[in-house]
Amino acid sequence: MSKNLLREVPGLALTGARYLLAENIARRVQNDQPIGVRLAAFIAYDILDGAILRLFDADTPVRRVADGAVDHASMLRVGTAISQRYPEAKPYAIALGARAVVVGALNAAHYKMTGEVTKGQSKQRATNLATAAMAQIATYKNERNTHLSGLLANGIAYATIPTHLKDIGKTHEGGIRKL
Repeated sequence: MSKNLLREVPGLALTGARYLLAENIARRVQNDQPIGVRLAAFIAYDILDGAILRLFDADTPVRRVADGAVDHASMLRVGTAISQRYPEAKPYAIALGARAVVVGALNAAHYKMTGEVTKGQSKQRATNLATAAMAQIATYKNERNTHLSGLLANGIAYATIPTHLKDIGKTHEGGIRKL
């Protein structure tokens, strides 16, 4: 096995395992079981996997691309489960899913042009937290609160799209486009 491949394996395994947690959350939604603790674990895991890898100088561009893909795939998977179980959340989950596709396409376009990955930083964290809050609130089966949290999550998420348009195609110091 090549040295480069060996360097990729730990990061990809650590990041890829996060999707398994999203699958577990989606199954719990489908079975009308609590998801709050697992959502919190998912968010912590999302923050810590990259931090741990950077601590050991084991983070790679391939792992960073996989991180974004896992983030978007996880949001889409849990959003689909939420919208199927709680119909009042469906329009908000669909809109958040559409936003994830748009942002993913913008980031992919930047990567294709420059070879650089995009790190969402605080604006992406705000979107992720608002989306997780909407998912949690939907499980309480209170339509009014689900609508309010859905509007808030989408407002935050869509407000970040102009940031994702920033510097597409421009190379950055350190090889990472930070938003």
